Amino acid sequence: MSVPPPSPPPSPPPPESSGRPPRKGPAGVRPPDAESGLAAPSPVVATLLAEYNSLRQESLQAITNRIQIMNFAFTSLAVVVAAVLTSDLSRGVLIPACLVFVPAAAKASLLIWLGEYHRSQRAGQGVAAVERRINALLGGSAVLSWESRLVSSGTHMGYPYVATAAFILSTGVLAELLGAYFLIERYASGGTLWDNVALGGAVALYAALTEAVFLRFFRTRWRAIRSATHSG
Repeated sequence: MSVPPPSPPPSPPPPESSGRPPRKGPAGVRPPDAESGLAAPSPVVATLLAEYNSLRQESLQAITNRIQIMNFAFTSLAVVVAAVLTSDLSRGVLIPACLVFVPAAAKASLLIWLGEYHRSQRAGQGVAAVERRINALLGGSAVLSWESRLVSSGTHMGYPYVATAAFILSTGVLAELLGAYFLIERYASGGTLWDNVALGGAVALYAALTEAVFLRFFRTRWRAIRSATHSG
């Protein structure tokens, strides 16, 4: 007589349903994970967070570049001015270097600095826009608000930028003074006092006009960048 095979154990009963629909979170958040109990961000929020981090890195890199540009420009131009003071080159070489090269290099350095300033401001504006989008997806709460508060409140310090421009341009002004001295020494040393005054006045007028025109242009561009990115 054959023995019948043992019967399989009974399967556990299915869990009772509460009859309630599953709980839904905010639009940008997935339901809580069963293992961790934490709400996982939706693909949209995850993408916005990646963009947020990228823009923050770009802003920080632009700020670092501005500091490096200022340090390099001021140091190198100061070295050039010091070399001019102790150089044995002819006045025909030193005068153009003082009146043209050093002031132009200082202005070019400041324009490069202004480009990095504009880059950091654009990145900050983008960070503020991403913060608003993420907050809207998370139900409207101000989860991310640092850059948005800076833009809306208009707390923008101007004196560090004025000091930067003054530091860089001061080397060009000093070089122009040296150029005026060398010019008078070479071309008006045998003339009268009025010849020296006239030559020095001509150089001073040239320096004042060039510096005034550049400062007006720089101030206009800086204010345009600031108003475009801190309009509130």
